[in-house]
Amino acid sequence: MHAAPATGAQPRTAGSGERARRDEPATRHGRAPPPGVGAEVWVVWVPSGRRALRRRGRDATGEVAEAAVRRLRAEGAAVRAVNALRQRRRVADQAGLTAAQRAANLRGAIEVRAPVAGRRVVLVDDVVTTGASLSEAARALRAAGAELVGAATVAMTPRRRP
Repeated sequence: MHAAPATGAQPRTAGSGERARRDEPATRHGRAPPPGVGAEVWVVWVPSGRRALRRRGRDATGEVAEAAVRRLRAEGAAVRAVNALRQRRRVADQAGLTAAQRAANLRGAIEVRAPVAGRRVVLVDDVVTTGASLSEAARALRAAGAELVGAATVAMTPRRRP
């Protein structure tokens, strides 16, 4: 997973063994630091449904987010893992659905369960296929007043071309 620039940490290339020095100014890499760097960032993950959680026996995406936060905090980043979202209704299994069907399936399905108004948030998901889950989670966070400053995923599926 790549660190989101909003945390103040420098992005890393997975598997490269190289990393930017934390004390190097971001402008050296061609980017200005984002406004408000230094303010605490909440790392919020896309929720799984209750059935999926029971089947797996754990919240893997939450575990990934919490592990990332532990590592970023050890490096001095002001971040906190917050379980701020939940599914408000059952959704169909996304496997086999088109991008439009996935978006329709998730529309209105995620709600905020923590006070996020005014908070800077990085959204985390396990796998991005079409972006429908990230989009719906981002919509819910913004509607509740959060400032979405980035997103991170563990993996993405390759886009299929007809």
